Amino acid sequence: MNILYLTLRFPLPTQPASPSDLMQLMEEFCRRGHRVDVITVDERRYGRPTRLVEEGPFQVLRVRTGNIYDVGTYEKGLSMVTLPWLFRRAMAQYLPERRYDLVIYAAPPVTFSRVIRGLRRVQPWAKTYLMLKDIFPQNAKDLGIIRNPLLYAFFKRQERELYAASDVIGCMSPANVAFLRQQSPEIAPGRLEVLPNTRTPGPDRGLGRPGPLRRKHGIPEDAVVVLYGGNLGVPQGLDFLLRVFEANRDRPGLHFLLVGRGTERRRLADAVAAKGLANVTQIPHLPRPEYEALARECDIGLVCLDPRFTIPNFPSRVLSYFEIRMPVLAALDHATDFGHMLDDAQAGLWSRAGDLDLFQAHLDRLAGDPELRARMGAAGRRYLESHFTSGKAYEIISKHIPHSQSEPEDSCPAISI
Repeated sequence: MNILYLTLRFPLPTQPASPSDLMQLMEEFCRRGHRVDVITVDERRYGRPTRLVEEGPFQVLRVRTGNIYDVGTYEKGLSMVTLPWLFRRAMAQYLPERRYDLVIYAAPPVTFSRVIRGLRRVQPWAKTYLMLKDIFPQNAKDLGIIRNPLLYAFFKRQERELYAASDVIGCMSPANVAFLRQQSPEIAPGRLEVLPNTRTPGPDRGLGRPGPLRRKHGIPEDAVVVLYGGNLGVPQGLDFLLRVFEANRDRPGLHFLLVGRGTERRRLADAVAAKGLANVTQIPHLPRPEYEALARECDIGLVCLDPRFTIPNFPSRVLSYFEIRMPVLAALDHATDFGHMLDDAQAGLWSRAGDLDLFQAHLDRLAGDPELRARMGAAGRRYLESHFTSGKAYEIISKHIPHSQSEPEDSCPAISI
């Protein structure tokens, strides 16, 4: 079967050691005998033209678009609005006669709706599958990122159009499904299902002993290291983390390590410096192999969500913690059901974001009990292998692949969408 995958990010061949979780899912489709074409963004800042190239098992159409990441709100918004037109034009030029059995895409962005509707007009047999990774624009409204009611209404309309254009909507957790049923009752219940975040786990090597990477980055070898790896943005509720850092500033044998980029990175670094928090190390970016090696020299994986959320989030970074047998310490909002999953897995401890006393009690318990950390870390690895592998996601999605509905490829109409 022919699969089309639409995405904002897809690693270049020069990044073979950095497959994203969704790229691993597409590789799973290839291993199961399907052909996967990818359409993705190549930002204008890199000066490269739109091009169609073979990259490993994939044929990838890299479309020159406006800049999306690490830019101002206006530039990013303009790039997202023009993206559907650029994708449609590139498909008509480079893939004019390719027919697809299944089209897969993730949201955000919600602006993919125009591309999906165009494909459905010319290839009505193709099934469309939305992997709902965040509920936008409500998440941006919760955090005060979108305040203009007209802008919110524009993106809300785009969201409804994307849901309407999708045959099936895969949600990250049961709470996501329940939220969508309540907020969007026009979606038939049979079109909603749980599609968890997944990855292809590597060899089960577990955590390692403190070593050269700790020394390289000035991290004490004898300390219990609490790692935060991932985006440092508004959704992560980092003000609470600052309170945690201050509460533990004079505590010997405990160190906090933050690795990642994001809109809040600079503010967080300035605050750490201004407060003189010597047991906090911040690294803006590491190549994925080096990050994973450094993570194996740490002890506790940190998850933090902003308490203002009314939508249920499910933090994907926890899978990387599970993979290396790292126990999880989480501060969560009231909407997510992630804490219930963590309890079920017995892979970590959690509190509500803002509850410093309970969070501190959990931190003390994990930091002081290496046997508990090892037990919870092992449970997380087992839970990942049982519930969150790329193979599990493939089995869920593949149920929706049509098996003889498409026309022969040589009779497929041109994709003029």
